[in-house]
Amino acid sequence: MNLLNVTQKFATEDAAWDYLVRTRWPEGVRCLACDHDKCYQIATRGKTNKPIRLFECGECKLHFSATTGTLFHDSHLPLTKWFMAMALMAEAKKGVSALQVSRHIGVAYKTAWHLCHRIRKAMEELNSEPLGGQGKVIEIDETFLGGKKLGKGVKAAKDAKIRVLGIAERNGRVHLQRIKDGKAGALRVIFESKIDPTTKAVVTDGAPVFASIFNPAKHHAFKHEEDFAERGELTAKTVEGAFSLFKRGVIGSYHHLSEDHVDSYLQEFCWRFNRRKLQPFMFQTLLRELTQKKPLTYKKLTRETF
Repeated sequence: MNLLNVTQKFATEDAAWDYLVRTRWPEGVRCLACDHDKCYQIATRGKTNKPIRLFECGECKLHFSATTGTLFHDSHLPLTKWFMAMALMAEAKKGVSALQVSRHIGVAYKTAWHLCHRIRKAMEELNSEPLGGQGKVIEIDETFLGGKKLGKGVKAAKDAKIRVLGIAERNGRVHLQRIKDGKAGALRVIFESKIDPTTKAVVTDGAPVFASIFNPAKHHAFKHEEDFAERGELTAKTVEGAFSLFKRGVIGSYHHLSEDHVDSYLQEFCWRFNRRKLQPFMFQTLLRELTQKKPLTYKKLTRETF
């Protein structure tokens, strides 16, 4: 569902609200406290005298809304604007900046920044299936982000670089994450959780650390300096292509990333990349995730509270 479809289907706040309710409770509204199935819709007014829609539990009398306990929680934005921002972020191949979102939906930059990070939180994939499997080939490589420190020397620039590890199924899914170093101990833990042990082959560059981790019978190494066309099967085109696409997004859309939030942007990219063949269903999937993840307050996001 693209931006045009969203604006047409959810032209009113009531239409958006009804769709959210059906998405969160496909089999009918249930109480958030006692899980009772007899809940009644009531109309009231909020602190600013704005009409709001709530549910009242017929058993424990709890009042709650469709956004309570979700990433929508405590948001004063209309759902129609939320839905437009979700459509923009789900469809933008190289990402979309908070400044651009603020212009599209007509909100302040601070509001758009918090909104975008809550949507990225919904894109965080927990307990995802390991990559690879029977007959599949895994590609592994590393890249670096940032590092420019004008007037502070080469060492300062090198220390400022953010190391990113990439694991990709050939012609399949990808996983990118920030790592502190490339030591075998830390990498082995990641590979054990992210790579299916039945994977046919693992292709990496010639770094000695990979040779010490993987079974020689499965491990294949290539050299970056060799011509791309001469590698044959010893290539990391999938993971290198993912790195390239992410960096184009950083340069062309975001321009600058805070080191505190790099993981969020990497998760957003992976979520969208891994669903590139499921575009008609991305909006619905994202909305479902927003209703299932816990609230992300501005203070927690900015590390003012933990």
